[in-house]
Amino acid sequence: MTTDLDGTVIDLDRALIALDGSRWLWTFEHTESGEPLMLRIDTHGAAILPLPVVYRDHGPVIADRQPTTAAMYRQVLEAA
Repeated sequence: MTTDLDGTVIDLDRALIALDGSRWLWTFEHTESGEPLMLRIDTHGAAILPLPVVYRDHGPVIADRQPTTAAMYRQVLEAA
């Protein structure tokens, strides 16, 4: 699932890393106003915050790196 935050599309199906290094996962829940709730998953404590609050307090987020799988290689080679 993706969400749009001030014009930036964010993939909620992957772990996210904020500018300050904190790591976040979507809880599959939303606030009453529809904002995704995010769970902090690093060693600096647990917190559940709406995505806009994570963005404001911890900086912009990017998707965590995903290891390259054999299926990904196959997809690229088949497309060539």
